[in-house]
Amino acid sequence: MAFASPIWGFLADRFGRKAMYARSVAAGAAVLSVQSIVTSVPQLVAVRIANGVFTGSQTAAAMLLAGIVPRERTGYALGLMNAAVQVGNLVGPVLGGIVVVAVGLRTSFLIGAALLVVCAVATILYVQDAPPPSRALPVGVRGNLRDVFVPFRWHRLRGVLVVGGALHVLSSGSAGVMAIYIQDLAKPAWLTTEVAVGLAFAIGALAAAVSLPMLGRYADAHDPRRLLVISLAVGAASLVPQTLVPSAVVLVLCRIPLGVGLAGATSAIAVLTRMGARPGAEGRAFGALAAVQNLGWGTGPIAGAAFAAAAGIPALYLAAGALLLVTAVGVARSPEWFGRRDVAPDVQALPAMGAEPAD
Repeated sequence: MAFASPIWGFLADRFGRKAMYARSVAAGAAVLSVQSIVTSVPQLVAVRIANGVFTGSQTAAAMLLAGIVPRERTGYALGLMNAAVQVGNLVGPVLGGIVVVAVGLRTSFLIGAALLVVCAVATILYVQDAPPPSRALPVGVRGNLRDVFVPFRWHRLRGVLVVGGALHVLSSGSAGVMAIYIQDLAKPAWLTTEVAVGLAFAIGALAAAVSLPMLGRYADAHDPRRLLVISLAVGAASLVPQTLVPSAVVLVLCRIPLGVGLAGATSAIAVLTRMGARPGAEGRAFGALAAVQNLGWGTGPIAGAAFAAAAGIPALYLAAGALLLVTAVGVARSPEWFGRRDVAPDVQALPAMGAEPAD
């Protein structure tokens, strides 16, 4: 998904964001259908690779929203979307477990595919898309490839890409070993390790879901870079106490401010991504963001597990908190790396696709 996202962002800007969103949902239905009939682990791995290449509905939805909502409502709209994702993360595993028990694992994949088909049809019938801007198209393979990866060179987007990737490395790396950490913590008799792990993830997702629309609205009305600095600092302050917690209950409670911090960072990054994008090139900007975020999600658990094996899980949380704080300081001291609302429209005019972007 990390390598495919910039390509889908490029195609979204050329052929429309609605088409890319419908494509991602329909591809998810196809992948789940095939997944229900695999007979070996290599086949399953191949299906999951196809899932990463052809789906990515959350990124496609962000591209679509960035093209149709007013700029001053970007944070609120994307906050609502991300809140819906967090609600799905809360409810999905519970419903999935019930369905698996009732009808079996393979049939549950088919039910998921059927639901995605309904979503794809609803997208085609009811979702509207902004018309793609008129622009000169690049010529040849080289020109098209250059257009795919040109957002990584936009000066006002580079800060978002660095922070977005680092945030996902640190958050996924620290979360990947949490189940092992909770096993060794003191727990009351009623709280099993499995329930404690589920509560830790659920309460963080719930805090994020509640906070995202409000923090998105705040990012629209105020400086999103300041919100990003504060959110990263809150996340750091939430991770450090987890190295000293005496019980699993306290660890679960620490996930509340961490969820709020991640929600604030997510909202700020969404607004800053649209601010740093060239007009009409929001798809490519969010595609580049998705690339670094997915790369972070993929490498974070591996790096976190290796660090925890060498230094211990408490040291991992301490290091992650310290790096988040360093990232917050870097954001505060590097305003030129982020988009600004006071930039005149003619300064951010979109050059012809494939042309060298001027800053």
